[in-house]
Amino acid sequence: MKRIICLALCILMAVSLFGCGKSAAKEINLRDKLASLMTTDEGIGLKGKYAALEDIADGTVDKDLVGTWKTADGETAYTYNEDGTSKATSTYGDSESRFTCITVDAYRVICEEAKMTSEDAEGNVTEETVLSYSTYEVDNDALFMTVVEDTTDEFADSSYTALVIMYRADDTGSTGASMAKNKIAIDTFAGTWASEKGEFTIADGKLTLGEDVYDISVNEQGRLVVASGDTATEYPVNLVLRKDYENNDKANATGTMSIGIYYTGADENDKPNLLSVLDDWKTDYQWDDYYYSGTFDLQQ
Repeated sequence: MKRIICLALCILMAVSLFGCGKSAAKEINLRDKLASLMTTDEGIGLKGKYAALEDIADGTVDKDLVGTWKTADGETAYTYNEDGTSKATSTYGDSESRFTCITVDAYRVICEEAKMTSEDAEGNVTEETVLSYSTYEVDNDALFMTVVEDTTDEFADSSYTALVIMYRADDTGSTGASMAKNKIAIDTFAGTWASEKGEFTIADGKLTLGEDVYDISVNEQGRLVVASGDTATEYPVNLVLRKDYENNDKANATGTMSIGIYYTGADENDKPNLLSVLDDWKTDYQWDDYYYSGTFDLQQ
């Protein structure tokens, strides 16, 4: 339950990939970041160790975390305060929680406690305290987070690990400077990606789809830019590692890297360059903004 709640938040934030010191701009390979932050509660000795935030006696407030962080589209903001309280603000509503940070081996772990309220069909209200863990890294005014996998989820035959990237906001609330310092490396998306609708290959600054070849780059908002002639299409993307367990055996899993590609059209007649391999959401769901979406697995 803990992993599902936090992972849902992570994926929502990761869909929109992504204070501002004097560090130089650098390129970030998201696949490397995801791999370096991935771990399980059992792997780092958290399994069954804590029942509440008060049990974490060695926790501290990491000063690197203090401040306001935003996703690249600005729709989600997360503020960590020096007193160990935090607040998330998004288009889906606001939520508040408490947090502390611990160091386990090479991992920095943020432990967050939130109260979840639910109501059943009969109107009965249930309140539950949820303690969750995420590994994180603060680097160059960017915050990278991945939910620690909960190995006690006995009914799961698969899990998804998403990388959340947020940027530090300055005193005016702008993340422009921190985003400019953290360019996503095009090598993040190198390889052949496939779905039921087709496949494409990214290599050497080119995207090849059948006989079509496009120029490809990543802009400051972390979006893929696919250009053909005078037409350039921007795609918000997210990167996810899916693990499928054999007969629910957590010791035996197959990992698959996936990329989610989304498209926001200017109007219903504006079609993306990669339309032939994307699903049409507008036809089925009458969305106003996100018309097309596709998920593709990296071929080994």
